[in-house]
Amino acid sequence: MNSLNTNGLNLVREIGLANKFYSQNKNNPAKPHKSASTLAFAFEKARNAVEYRDEHLIRQAAIERILKRRLFLNQSSDKIASLLIKELTWARYIEPQSIESVKKDKFKDIIEKYRGSEQLIGLCACEIDEMLNFNPINQIIVNFVSSTLETLIDFEEPDKVTKSIQIYIATERSFAKNSEILIKYKLLKVLLPRWDNQLKLQATLTKIDEYLNYKYKDLLRRKVAQMTSPFNLIRDLVIKHSNELEILTNNKDDLELKTKEILEQKYRETKNKVLRASQRSIVYIFLTKMILAMLIEIPFDILLGKINYLVLSINILFPPSLMILFNSRVRLPGNNNTPLMIERVTEYLYSDINQKKKEVIATNNEKSTTDKIFFYIFLVTSMLLVLGIIYLLNLLSFNFVNQIIFLFFLSVVSFFAFRVKEISNDYLLPESENDSFLDSLLDYIFLPIIKSGQWLSGQIAKLNLLSFLFDFIIEAPLKSFLEILEQWLHFVRVKKEEFLG
Repeated sequence: MNSLNTNGLNLVREIGLANKFYSQNKNNPAKPHKSASTLAFAFEKARNAVEYRDEHLIRQAAIERILKRRLFLNQSSDKIASLLIKELTWARYIEPQSIESVKKDKFKDIIEKYRGSEQLIGLCACEIDEMLNFNPINQIIVNFVSSTLETLIDFEEPDKVTKSIQIYIATERSFAKNSEILIKYKLLKVLLPRWDNQLKLQATLTKIDEYLNYKYKDLLRRKVAQMTSPFNLIRDLVIKHSNELEILTNNKDDLELKTKEILEQKYRETKNKVLRASQRSIVYIFLTKMILAMLIEIPFDILLGKINYLVLSINILFPPSLMILFNSRVRLPGNNNTPLMIERVTEYLYSDINQKKKEVIATNNEKSTTDKIFFYIFLVTSMLLVLGIIYLLNLLSFNFVNQIIFLFFLSVVSFFAFRVKEISNDYLLPESENDSFLDSLLDYIFLPIIKSGQWLSGQIAKLNLLSFLFDFIIEAPLKSFLEILEQWLHFVRVKKEEFLG
């Protein structure tokens, strides 16, 4: 028998309690008509292709989108609750058997609580999504990771409460990969579980915004991201063996064997996950590129007197082709990674991590002379790279607009490819592999392009033309049509029963 450390014991105990008391009722199913469901499901697939979002956040974003549209129409909370359930069932975001009749009333109360401020719609969507799929196990694991990291890392912050909250936020961002609005909702539940007036709510939300915009947030996020791969494996172990977790953790050898089995399975699953993320990125890039070609490039070429089909073809085909090329280079962890991962998992569960020396995050911005020299060399090479690309585009007869669009997609594609590559690192310890000289050189070359793409993708998220097109030009009339279609099909079915009965 092997003894778990304090955090490990808490994890096993809380998972046991969750399994004992957590249950999910699945009665009174909603039954959408097949035709309406098929159309709505197809729309959601297309809609999700125009935004890059982690899969576990897609439904919450859909709820927020539906709420905004329904609240804009100033519909009653009761009606919105009914239509929300109908739309989510249409789009297959929820299983029909998971809908209880009482949930409609709960949704109505939640909508009523948050309505009145557009800034609160995201929080409303988070609470509804949580009610649809409440499962405490994921939160227990996040808390375990946060408490473990709190004993492993240190940074310049005198206030212990702030330090604890910041490590928790970094865990939510890097380990759970949750959105800012979902993290805000979780913090609100802790800091203000029940609120009955807007003044208290706004004061708490202001405090939460201060936490989310902490001066060292990026340093913490990056540090936690470097340490999360063993915790990803612990999460998979806990979820798969939650019912027998106490028995399994009593024997370290059995746990290591199960951990190895899960890790090898996750290597295989990661291939499919990378493929799905890659496909979504390619579709998004291609659709965005086609829209820009129709709205900007072709009209500008016509204005100049002639459409340059070579340039237009390059600008349409190059971004998805580059994405495919980048993703073909994504590799899974090597043989050295598995034993190191198992060792780290057992260390986090069994070892006295309080005795380990904390990793201190450097928060000062002072750079050494060598760092400054490398930075200026990097800056010069980045400028030469951009000038070289522009020179090549000029040789190919790209006009000013064509060049801007090419550089725009080069940056965004590079960033998306970087995001996809990060998925393959979910179970990779950085110290288990050494990058080749070619990999390091490519990272060096594309780093400024990736950084530009990161900034641009943030701006795209704020003003996404495709999102606007889908949400206001397509979705509203489509969902109205589906409502009428379902009512008509119900009418036909009833009349058929009357005539044939």
